[in-house]
Amino acid sequence: MPAVSSDTPSQSSVAPGPQVPYPPYPFFVPQEDDEINLIDLLRMLWKRKWLIVLVTVLGASAAGAYALRATPLYQARAVIAPPEQKQSGGASAALAAFGGFGAEIAGSLGVSLGGADANRLEALLKSHRLIERVVEKNQLLPVLFEDDWDPAKKQWTVKDPEDAPNIWDAEKELEAIYRVKNNMKAGVLDLSFEFKDPETAVKILRHFLAELAVIMQEDELKKIEANRKFSLQQLKSATDPMIVAKLQSLLSEQVEKAMMAQNVGSFAYELIDPPAVSDQKVKPKRGLIAVLGFTAAAFLGVFLSLFIEWVQNMRLVETKNNSPETMKP
Repeated sequence: MPAVSSDTPSQSSVAPGPQVPYPPYPFFVPQEDDEINLIDLLRMLWKRKWLIVLVTVLGASAAGAYALRATPLYQARAVIAPPEQKQSGGASAALAAFGGFGAEIAGSLGVSLGGADANRLEALLKSHRLIERVVEKNQLLPVLFEDDWDPAKKQWTVKDPEDAPNIWDAEKELEAIYRVKNNMKAGVLDLSFEFKDPETAVKILRHFLAELAVIMQEDELKKIEANRKFSLQQLKSATDPMIVAKLQSLLSEQVEKAMMAQNVGSFAYELIDPPAVSDQKVKPKRGLIAVLGFTAAAFLGVFLSLFIEWVQNMRLVETKNNSPETMKP
């Protein structure tokens, strides 16, 4: 057995070298992402420029044709405000002097101690009750759905009678052409109605305003009658002479309010700006439709070009992977 030279250092006596730090776990080499070169993208779009031009021209032409063939709509507008609160006598002032107790009695009797609320007018103008009465009283179903109406025979042209338009269809149709905007800052209500005939638009808007006044008058008269009966019942059980005097004064005020409610013109609302015929078309906005159609068609052309390029690249990759040279071991 050969002797081991003493000049050869043992394994334990070898000085350790510099320690190489391990990379953080997990260790992987990130793959390079495919980057889209702007120049290549422009070249690809230029290669299919005629497709983009064709789609853009077709889309813009379709939008322009729609804008020209669409039925023009005219808008009738009106502005109303709640009626000014009038001092109807000394009963309201006397109740107001009682503070919270007077307000409680006034609330029970329906006596208003403050200004009118525009929110109630807005709610009534949008209510199903008002829309139903306006449509039925003025026979607006054939007007709103004239495509399904035969004026000569005065009947619907639908095959199934159950498919004939009804009040719910009318309410849905009115959502797009009848609008009520509550301008809380100015304290007024802005009403608008759109229709292809400006005269008809004004007439229908006037129907809404007239029926609004009738409904408010009916509600007020019912409330006055109920308050009168309530006041008479309270008078029978009242023993304090001061309360009796106030209740008698309130009865007189109810009579005055009933007389005021008979004047529908000034009772329901204040007409700031009456409905007027407009010669300005509000729809269709031909310029806006043309611009949107051109822009949408251009984006569609670019998208189709990118999609076609992607499909062709996928087919090339699949063909290359299935080629005999690639499949050789």
